[in-house]
Amino acid sequence: MGTKATLIERDQRFYRLRQAMENEGLDVLLIAGKGHGWTGRGYFRWLTDFHLWGHDAVILFPLEGDPMLSITSAALGRMIAQTQGWITDCRGDWYVTPKIVEELKQRRLDKGRIGVAGHDFIIGAGAFNILKEGLPAATLVNADMLMNRVRAIRSPLEIQQYRELWTVSKAAMERFVTHLEPGMTQLEASMESVRYIHQNGARDYLILINGKVPGEEIVEWEDVLSYHMEICNASSHYNELTVTLSFRDQTQEEAKLHEDEFAAYDAIQRAAKPGVTLGELFQLFEDHLRESGWELSDTPLQHYEFHGQGMDWIEWPTFSPDDPSGHKTKLEAGMVLNYHPAANLTKSVSAAGINDQILITSEGAQRLSGDWDMRWRRV
Repeated sequence: MGTKATLIERDQRFYRLRQAMENEGLDVLLIAGKGHGWTGRGYFRWLTDFHLWGHDAVILFPLEGDPMLSITSAALGRMIAQTQGWITDCRGDWYVTPKIVEELKQRRLDKGRIGVAGHDFIIGAGAFNILKEGLPAATLVNADMLMNRVRAIRSPLEIQQYRELWTVSKAAMERFVTHLEPGMTQLEASMESVRYIHQNGARDYLILINGKVPGEEIVEWEDVLSYHMEICNASSHYNELTVTLSFRDQTQEEAKLHEDEFAAYDAIQRAAKPGVTLGELFQLFEDHLRESGWELSDTPLQHYEFHGQGMDWIEWPTFSPDDPSGHKTKLEAGMVLNYHPAANLTKSVSAAGINDQILITSEGAQRLSGDWDMRWRRV
């Protein structure tokens, strides 16, 4: 089931977060959490080592002293305190923020400088209003980027957990490849890989075939199938991987595009060092395709070409061609990015469907998937 986090890991995370708080002049940090994989679950798992499959919660994390959390289930709060031990003061209530306001007053932190992580996308408007109204003398600060930056640098233990997830994910994908036969439904085709990840501790997953949730459609001899899995393991780390396969050979044009995309990926791995921006990496990708003879559209895609990936499916930093906010974000050693740039061609050609996870090091990007073969498979 993989390597488990320890209290030593907890203490290191707490220390790093408090250093960041001190640098920003914060007396306390309030961290919002929600039980789903797109926003908020990762914040909660990183500080508690507990997988929040449902519920809303807020963690009170002071610069000095013990943290406490308020969650929408007293029973779940007891479970967190007893089974994990990372935060032992856990209080349950349908309304999580009144407990937080009350505790801040008890600790005489209600007049301080308070950061709110999850400010933009996680904490509800009503809950935030309770904080504002209940803490009139406090200064509330958006602390989303503080939390994101601290979490974006992965610990050695997290890197080990990523590698363990990839071992399971690759084995699951190979089971899809060997299990597939024409005449199956898409659901039947995906069954073996799903069974395998459940046996190995998967907490959550998303499966797509050619961009859609598998259904009753029959797999035909002439099909080209892009099978995509996004998996959350027992440590709550996520990865994404895709295999493109068919019962026929690639066309010459498909084969050329695939080779050009893989060559671009090799160049990006060498270039992805601390200080390089996400925009520069994507420019390298598009320049390589143009130099290889492909015509690209002038209309930018609304698609994350690179994004952080850890205990949430999509984390900071993110890069999309149509969103300028991520273009100047600089890489830092210890970041882990999901890599899946799309070839924005003016004509339709089956793309390679590269999905990989890279660790940023001083020497360039290191593939966490190891030597897994991402190329088109003929079956």
